[in-house]
Amino acid sequence: MKRLVNTMRALSDAIRLRIINLLHDRELCVCEIVDTLALPQSTISRHLTVLKNAGIVEDRRYGQWAFYKLIVGREDNSFIKTLIENEFKEHLLLQEDIEILKKRLEKGRDCCKLDSSEEL
Repeated sequence: MKRLVNTMRALSDAIRLRIINLLHDRELCVCEIVDTLALPQSTISRHLTVLKNAGIVEDRRYGQWAFYKLIVGREDNSFIKTLIENEFKEHLLLQEDIEILKKRLEKGRDCCKLDSSEEL
C-alpha cells in the first residue's frame, strides 16, 4: 500500500506528469527536459528526484550528465502507460511539450556531448 501511495503522490504534480510524458518512450538528458519545459534545472532535478524515489524513473550517469527513463517492468507501469496513452493525448500542453521536444532533439545532443557509438 505504501508504494501505491508514494506513486500517487509522485503523480500528483503537473510538472512531474509533464516529465513522465516526455520520458514515455525515450531516455532523456536532464538538459533536454530543461530545454523542453523551459524550467530551471534545479526545478527539474527536484521533480526527477521525487519520481526516482517513487520508483517511477531511473537514472544513469554519463560523465557529468544524467539521463532518465521510465522504469520498465514496474508492476504499476501499466497504470502509468494507460495514463500516458489515454489521458495525456487529450491535454494540449502535454502535446505541445512533445512537439517542443521533437524540435529540441532535431538539434542534436550537443549539451551532453555523446559520441555516436553511445547507446541511448
